[in-house]
Amino acid sequence: MDEHGIRALEERLKQAMMKSDVDALDALLADDLSFVDATGKVWSKADDLNGHRYGMQRIEWLDVEEQGIRLYETFAVTVTRVAIAGTFAGAPFAGSLRYTRTWGEVEGTWKVVAAQCGLVAF
Repeated sequence: MDEHGIRALEERLKQAMMKSDVDALDALLADDLSFVDATGKVWSKADDLNGHRYGMQRIEWLDVEEQGIRLYETFAVTVTRVAIAGTFAGAPFAGSLRYTRTWGEVEGTWKVVAAQCGLVAF
């Protein structure tokens, strides 16, 4: 995998998140995913998919402001800053987040195996 390939995967992930496309997310997330959100809560893949499936989280706007990628033989790490807006559990939110994602080769396919996001001060 090269940088262009990881950027393409990140774009597919962004589009899937914005559309709450559960099938696309299912294909991009590892079965044993661990995602730590901005509150410190750990989400599994099922948690994340269900959040989109049942409308608990909706992303209305997501703009990638910067992104760095580090490549290794069988994994890559991305650090991405985004401006984001949407609703969570019916409550509106907007802000700036920084995501760190680890993409790994899982049975020949690249997937997000771990991720964490945090709030960025304006």
